[in-house]
Amino acid sequence: MLTSLRPAVALTALALTALPLAACVPTAAPHWLVAPADPAVAVRAPRYSAVTAGVARYDVVDPKDWRELNRAVTPKSGSGGMEGMEGMDHSRMPGMNMPGMGGKRDTGGR
Repeated sequence: MLTSLRPAVALTALALTALPLAACVPTAAPHWLVAPADPAVAVRAPRYSAVTAGVARYDVVDPKDWRELNRAVTPKSGSGGMEGMEGMDHSRMPGMNMPGMGGKRDTGGR
């Protein structure tokens, strides 16, 4: 009796899966898909364009000194930060009077 129930259960499961999916299938193809081509539609004339149009050329160059490159991109003196603020009492600012600093830059324990 158990073997005779398995095909019925499988058929029922297939029917319960297939029927909701069948409701999602459109009844007819969309109009834009089956419409014939319209010969009156204006089309831009084909033109040639090179495959490499707009490509920038990057040739091999000699290596540059990294120190000079860093100096070129670092902010100049007085353009920001704390270095251009002479006369400012940094010890009265919160977080600036850390013990062991002595008014010098942190050297990382070296």
